[in-house]
Amino acid sequence: MKNKIYNYSGNIKKGLFVLAILLIIWLLFYTKSLVDSLRKESENFLRFYAEVYVKAATDYSPEDFSFIFDQIIKRVSIPMVITQNINSKPTAWRNIGIEKVNTRDDTLKIIKIVRKMDEVNPPIPLRYGDYLLGYIHYGDTELIKRLQIFPYVEIGIVGLFILLGYLGFHYIRSSEKRSIWVGMAKETAHQLGTPLTSLIGWIEVLENESISEEIKTEIKRDIDRLKKVANRFSQIGSKPVFGEYRLNDLIEEVIDYFKKRLPQLGKGVVLRFRPLNDVKARVNADLITWSMENIIKNAIDSVSETKNPEVEVILSQTNDDKVIIDVIDNGRGILKKNFKNIFRPGFSTKKRGWGLGLSLVKRIIEEYHKGKIFIKESKPFEKTVVRIVLKRN
Repeated sequence: MKNKIYNYSGNIKKGLFVLAILLIIWLLFYTKSLVDSLRKESENFLRFYAEVYVKAATDYSPEDFSFIFDQIIKRVSIPMVITQNINSKPTAWRNIGIEKVNTRDDTLKIIKIVRKMDEVNPPIPLRYGDYLLGYIHYGDTELIKRLQIFPYVEIGIVGLFILLGYLGFHYIRSSEKRSIWVGMAKETAHQLGTPLTSLIGWIEVLENESISEEIKTEIKRDIDRLKKVANRFSQIGSKPVFGEYRLNDLIEEVIDYFKKRLPQLGKGVVLRFRPLNDVKARVNADLITWSMENIIKNAIDSVSETKNPEVEVILSQTNDDKVIIDVIDNGRGILKKNFKNIFRPGFSTKKRGWGLGLSLVKRIIEEYHKGKIFIKESKPFEKTVVRIVLKRN
């Protein structure tokens, strides 16, 4: 059930993304239809204007023409230029930002404006009978220009609000996760501390009893391990202490720990380590070994159904002063859609898994050590690679 939540979450995100794209497409098409309608209205008005202009220039008295000019022409908000023919100099213009032509440059500017107008709208001819008196070239009004950029402004503003909302929600969710991890870790450390104190007391009692040294040594070793576990949990949520360590030594310690327990963990599992000479990195030793234990334990569990089970840890380094730790197994593998999900709290492919181990590892590697952990590749029963990238300094 808990794994389905992540699948549903991914489907919801895809659905919302598709819905947003469809909404944007609809908004752009709707705006385009409005612009086309307004352009058609402008064209119809200018055709009427052309007829009035021709009539005024040929039939009306100067007083009538003056009235038409003041009451109709001056009130037109459409940018327009009148020329005698397509490529001739302009004879009249309005609403283009140029009042008078004082220099040749002003004329060239108007000619450029005419060319741009003709790219958007075809010029309207001024005809009197069979005679062609000229052309009206016109552009888009301010309203049309604003409508054209309005969808992009609206999308930008909505996108900005969505981004701010997402960042705020992500920050709050991260803070809540951090608080849960810290609370759980500190409570676990506290709970482990009580029986540990009691066990240490019993060891002191047993020192005086006739028990073999081998048994005492094993008991002490297990208690030391419990101390280490409690110490690991106590460091979650606290500022970790870093030191320069040989990674070979830290990984070999984990490998040796599992080799002693392989008969109980998995039959016939071959566990190998390919070290790299004298590689040091500034890390928290307890947290790094804890991370390696989690990953190797998962790898051993995954090869339980494999005919010749193998788990290998390879240590290497890059040219840019980084260290790579690859944990490779030939187990059942991970579906590509779950490459990121397996590092999320609560996600597990095991029947009784809590889904906390790898999410804790991700926190240790990426938040505390500023490194990276990811699934490099996965082919069922062939090769699955979990890669850790750490900075040496």
